[in-house]
Amino acid sequence: MSVTEASQQANRAEMDPRRLVVVSYLVFGLILTLFLGRLVELLMGQIGVTNTEIVSGTGIKLADVLGFVLTAGLTGYAWTNPRINTLSMEVATELMRVTWPSWEDVRVSTIAVVVASLVAAIILFGMDTLSYNLMVKWLPAVWGKLG
Repeated sequence: MSVTEASQQANRAEMDPRRLVVVSYLVFGLILTLFLGRLVELLMGQIGVTNTEIVSGTGIKLADVLGFVLTAGLTGYAWTNPRINTLSMEVATELMRVTWPSWEDVRVSTIAVVVASLVAAIILFGMDTLSYNLMVKWLPAVWGKLG
């Protein structure tokens, strides 16, 4: 099954937006856990608290657990807050309506952008070279002959 067919099948499947919201919360929660774990570790270092390993040999430290607890609290708050939950559902619903371009469309568009960028670069190089020669070489030479 190609990417285009998979995309079209997902669009036709009318997946539940709640599933997309849950997956997004899990992914962002994982990232936030890692971030908050490092932030708590820095704060603990600033106030002089040692970041001890919770269970010996696992590598799980106190800052990591506190980061996870903070993330769980923030995620629980976001899930139970009606405004945030409604917004999440609306965003997921809109994302479900998106029709993604095919690989052929992406390839053609990318080639067009690269070619247009090269043409613009060549034109700008020519204009820059011409204006440099005009201002630094030709006009001073002509001005010198007039004076």
